[in-house]
Amino acid sequence: MTETRAQKAQRLVDEDRVAIFDVGPIHVSAMVKGDHELYKTHIYASGNFFCTCPWGHFKSGPVIPCAHALAVKLAVAKEEER
Repeated sequence: MTETRAQKAQRLVDEDRVAIFDVGPIHVSAMVKGDHELYKTHIYASGNFFCTCPWGHFKSGPVIPCAHALAVKLAVAKEEER
């Protein structure tokens, strides 16, 4: 069975594969170790995202975030809970 983007994002967070390196008032930037490569991912307060993964090259914007962008959002939420 194939993972959904949400399941993959949670797995990436659970496996500590998200490294947040910059948090600003309108963005969060992170490096995410995907299943095949390391991706630079940015999420913005506006809801837009950018990721260097193949999905991100075609879908960047407010449309449907890739698993890496979702993982960054989950990692930020996890940090805020601490």
